[in-house]
Amino acid sequence: MRLSGLALLPLLPAAVGCAGTVSSPGADGVDAESSTTSAVVSIERTSDPATGSRAETSARFLRVMAPSSADDALRAIGASLELPAAGTCAAIGTSASARAGSGPAQLPLVELLDVGGVTLEVGGVETHLSPRQLPDVTDVVSGVVYARGTDPALLPDSTRYVVRVTGTPGFEPFAVSALGAGDPAQVRIAGEDETGTLLATGAMLDVSWPAGPGSSEGRDDVVYLDVRPAGVRCTLGDESGNSTLFAHATVSTLLLDDAGTLVLHRLHREPLHAPSVDSGEIRFDFARTISYVRSYVRSYVQR
Repeated sequence: MRLSGLALLPLLPAAVGCAGTVSSPGADGVDAESSTTSAVVSIERTSDPATGSRAETSARFLRVMAPSSADDALRAIGASLELPAAGTCAAIGTSASARAGSGPAQLPLVELLDVGGVTLEVGGVETHLSPRQLPDVTDVVSGVVYARGTDPALLPDSTRYVVRVTGTPGFEPFAVSALGAGDPAQVRIAGEDETGTLLATGAMLDVSWPAGPGSSEGRDDVVYLDVRPAGVRCTLGDESGNSTLFAHATVSTLLLDDAGTLVLHRLHREPLHAPSVDSGEIRFDFARTISYVRSYVRSYVQR
């Protein structure tokens, strides 16, 4: 299925601003028995030829009060990642204003939990996430968020990671593992040069990455593309029919501006199962940027 720029689907942004209503158990008649606990651990790495590489890990543990859902809470605190369906594109942020108009009464009731120490271990190296008490500036969201910027070299691709939580009274300690996403450098666009620059010609961009039956790496990864400054996100579906060693997808150049940046992501998600967590995930999002210039080729018919 080709990704067309003629009809874009609405999409919530990956990082919606903090807008949740914070409540402790017992507020408004809601107690712990009518709540669920959700968790999201995010490991992100981005390489950019112009600005260099950056990497960050974060963890959020939420007690969500009924009747709100975990998805509602994650959106409210900016921890949600929502993608268009495979093979389609969406304008990022088109639904944000509609959600903002729902009114405060419909915002989720959520508490950001203190779970003790949080550590990420990979290849024998530990990264200790720093607890940060919210609010820092505003008083919209309160609780504890864990985060740490780190050296991108400490977050390798296609490697087993271990997340450890020391726990607190009422929250049991745990250790869980997950496999990191594949290398985004293996996602290639036809016409891209060695410096990470693309001259976009023709009607479509051809994107390929190793994901066929003979590939042992990254078969479960989702590949998606952000187009800047257009503000469009595309989830790439494999158009090869999974019959070769490489997946292939095409993206319409109608989505591109005259010049800008493409951000190619390899996303891998695994469920987080732990005694004190009702639902959760470990999310790896490894990306790289490509500068592009769109070339307009005109054809003339000789009369």
